[in-house]
Amino acid sequence: MKVSSIDSRRLKKIIRKECGTCLIVDCRPYLSFTNSSINGSINVNLNSVVVRRFRGGPVPLQFVIPDESALYRLREGSISAVVALDDRTSHWQKLKKDSVAQIVINTLSHLTNGTSICFLKGGYENFHSQYPELCTEVKTIDQSGTETERKVSCHTEMRSHHKPDYDQGKPVEILPFLYLGSAYHASRQDYLSDLHITALLNVSRRDLQPAKSQYDYKWIPVEDSHMADISSHFQEAIQFIDQIKQSGGKVLVHCEAGISRSPTICMAYIMRTQRLRLDAAFDIIKQRRSVISPNFSFMGQLLQYESEVLSTAPAHAVTPEPATPCAPESASFFANDFTNNFSTKNYEPSVFTLPTSCLHSPVHHQFKLSPITALP
Repeated sequence: MKVSSIDSRRLKKIIRKECGTCLIVDCRPYLSFTNSSINGSINVNLNSVVVRRFRGGPVPLQFVIPDESALYRLREGSISAVVALDDRTSHWQKLKKDSVAQIVINTLSHLTNGTSICFLKGGYENFHSQYPELCTEVKTIDQSGTETERKVSCHTEMRSHHKPDYDQGKPVEILPFLYLGSAYHASRQDYLSDLHITALLNVSRRDLQPAKSQYDYKWIPVEDSHMADISSHFQEAIQFIDQIKQSGGKVLVHCEAGISRSPTICMAYIMRTQRLRLDAAFDIIKQRRSVISPNFSFMGQLLQYESEVLSTAPAHAVTPEPATPCAPESASFFANDFTNNFSTKNYEPSVFTLPTSCLHSPVHHQFKLSPITALP
């Protein structure tokens, strides 16, 4: 299928006259999209696992179009054109092979319903500079002024702007005593009360301990960075969660957006205590909180942690259920992908030494969440 490039002026006309039959697909990172985006657009939230698995090729359409309503309209043929965009690329032929925008175009080009596939020249930056009135933008809070002024400003921003997707709804239950969410969720006393949360595990760069002391609280300072060593905190976090479980309480694990750091901790916990492979742990949490996307470094550290989990005795005396063994070629494929990626960046933490992986299959849409599948 032919892909055409359109300029910002053309997209403006489409939005004004053909908005009902046009779908705008934003391929930028999730946080960039939530801060500012074209009105009516949807975000492609491809996580690093999917990107590496498919190596720039087409992926299942539901990964590219996560909005169920938009996906239905596209499949039934009521969408005449799909416009993909990234930050600032001038032409779709200049996209990198493994970029999200290129994966989106490769996937959409396999449509057979006659939908036109377009790419926005100059990306979001160019469009926003010309037509800011057609964009939704969340203003950053000015950190100057008194503490009272900042609180008032924050309160005003929350009332006047739509909350990002990662703050929608309530924290999600991973296990009966383990919940995952964002910093906003942790600040909502009503959410914590409704879910009977008794403890907070904050995995972020800011200490957000509540003013009141009715919660057991632990802060593990971690940056959402490719250089951050989050695996060194796994045991500390697991011990805290187990302590809350044994006391009959419930713990909310959160970072700032609940997308990268806190899901990584939750994966490490269920991998260790349930003896799960990383792909199974990832799928469990992804199905409960679809916006998760741990950064590439965190996934590499979880891969190394997987090998540690597999080499030790079960953490709990449970009767394991049979699981599909890893294919050796799949393990070497993904391990090589991580090794090659980091060897060119002079990044040498021990967590990337001989990683193993079972990430050999797409997301398991029929994965049974309870009971959790364990290793033999």
